[in-house]
Amino acid sequence: MSKIKNLVLGGSGMIGTHLCEYLRSKGEEVISLDLLDGFDLRKDNLDRYKDVDFVWFLAWEVGGSKFLNDKDNFISIIKNNTQICSNVFQFLEDTKIPFLFASTQLAAPDNVYGVTKLLGENWTKALGGKIVRFWNVYGWEDPGERSHVITDMVLNALKNKHIQLMTNGEEERQFIYAEDCVRNLYKIKSLKGAEFDLSDGQWISIKDLGQLIAEKLDARVSIGSVKGYNNRMDPKHNVDQFEFEFTLSKGIDRVIDYGKKFLTR
Repeated sequence: MSKIKNLVLGGSGMIGTHLCEYLRSKGEEVISLDLLDGFDLRKDNLDRYKDVDFVWFLAWEVGGSKFLNDKDNFISIIKNNTQICSNVFQFLEDTKIPFLFASTQLAAPDNVYGVTKLLGENWTKALGGKIVRFWNVYGWEDPGERSHVITDMVLNALKNKHIQLMTNGEEERQFIYAEDCVRNLYKIKSLKGAEFDLSDGQWISIKDLGQLIAEKLDARVSIGSVKGYNNRMDPKHNVDQFEFEFTLSKGIDRVIDYGKKFLTR
């Protein structure tokens, strides 16, 4: 029996890296395409990959809240993501390969990033693919403009013993550790249904998240004055079908370990 051949679009990102490793651990073949590795999904031709069995559509112009809320990035978010959609969905329409599209809990018409994800969701529905909405997947990632809140908080606590929140911290989020994400993502491929919200249903405010990390690293937290974006809605699809090995506290401990190693380098 030949191996299942997977095409992972965005395979060098945080989730994509974990997914590629997990698929290989299952004995499956993996082809990873990512701008970080020189493949531009906005324009490069995908025809040579017509023989794959499944496509994982993770690639997107994305980052943490500091990136998504910076108005200087709005045009590139719209332009790059619509170009990715046009190129990738045309390939999927032509080939009829089964696929999964990675969306987000923030898919909504009131923010630029969310609008582009809604576009992807509707295109996916038209082609009969699966939609999975992520609710803040976290894990270690190198710091920078696009890094997310837990990595940023951990590094600030490690380096400065101080976490400065961008907002008043009242906005709430749900967080899933990357390894839990890809295990359940793999499970979703075989589940009946077209739309899934991948989360454990556990809410925490950004202020309480900062305090949790600060207590682990003997740091202090300062609250900002700006009101944060809060899309407080419950996961709608199949939450009870997922299993999670990492509590938020355990996942943060893992990020702290990686953060310490990063700083020693």
